[in-house]
Amino acid sequence: MIMLIDTIAERYGLLPSEVIVRANTFDVFVADTAIGYRNTLNERAANPNKLPDYKQEDLLEILKDGKG
Repeated sequence: MIMLIDTIAERYGLLPSEVIVRANTFDVFVADTAIGYRNTLNERAANPNKLPDYKQEDLLEILKDGKG
């Protein structure tokens, strides 16, 4: 949680104490989503040939939906 407060404070140029007083759950949601997306892009850039990890059930569902 501390890292999230720091990230929000850094992004918006606020002191961490200001983030604690002013931020709400939407701010946390946006920061968490942005961090996750950035991490995904970094992982893809580091290993562009890595295939996604799918469960067999997910692949069967995709195949079933495709045959319609």
